[in-house]
Amino acid sequence: MDLSQVISFAIIVMCAYFIEGLIGFGGTIMALPIASAIAGLKVTVPVMTIVVLIASVVIAIRDFKYINKKEFIKITSLMVLGLPIGMWLFSSLPERPLKIALGLFMIIVAIRGLYDGRKKVEENVEKIKSRYIGIIHNIVLFLGGIVHGAFTCGGPFVVVYATANIKDKSSFRATLCALWATLNAIMLSINIFRGEITSGIVTMSLITMIFVIVAIVVSNIVHKKIKGDSFTKFVYVALFISGILMMM
Repeated sequence: MDLSQVISFAIIVMCAYFIEGLIGFGGTIMALPIASAIAGLKVTVPVMTIVVLIASVVIAIRDFKYINKKEFIKITSLMVLGLPIGMWLFSSLPERPLKIALGLFMIIVAIRGLYDGRKKVEENVEKIKSRYIGIIHNIVLFLGGIVHGAFTCGGPFVVVYATANIKDKSSFRATLCALWATLNAIMLSINIFRGEITSGIVTMSLITMIFVIVAIVVSNIVHKKIKGDSFTKFVYVALFISGILMMM
């Protein structure tokens, strides 16, 4: 790629990561369709793995006190189980059917979340804590691990669980960033072991990271100004847009 393509790639990721830094997920999904059109999926995914790893570590360390340790351990444990399956799917199966299925799932979850929020439904505590809901959440997190292993974007599945169990916006973002840092560190280690991280990918990641730093700073300022209700709506709107982009 020439310099103009690299800069275009970096700007796209920067704009997408503004969303990631704001709510804790969505950056990779929003960047993937456009960025992969420039660099290809085989370059975009490992670059995003490195960039999101570095950026998530920065946010997780800075907001360490907000991390919900109990939920972090549960989410990470279940997603790690699905991670190797997703990495195998990425290297073995056609991506188009997987992306369409993921996009449809994201749109359905987003519409349901926005609809429930509009009705202001008061969830029954016993229902939320029921055994069946717990099983469904566990399956969703496992599937999230598979999707994250395939496309580095398991956020939509995590949102299904996290919006029901992590209510504070700062804790929501910090916990998810700690999660991405952990999962991407595992994925990067596997990619390095396989010899899939080339010098070109490292260079592109470093250039992109310079732009992403700007997004981290700006998103943190905006994050502090968002009210809790608006934050939840923003999460679902981002999820809806991400679903559409994923199917493109």
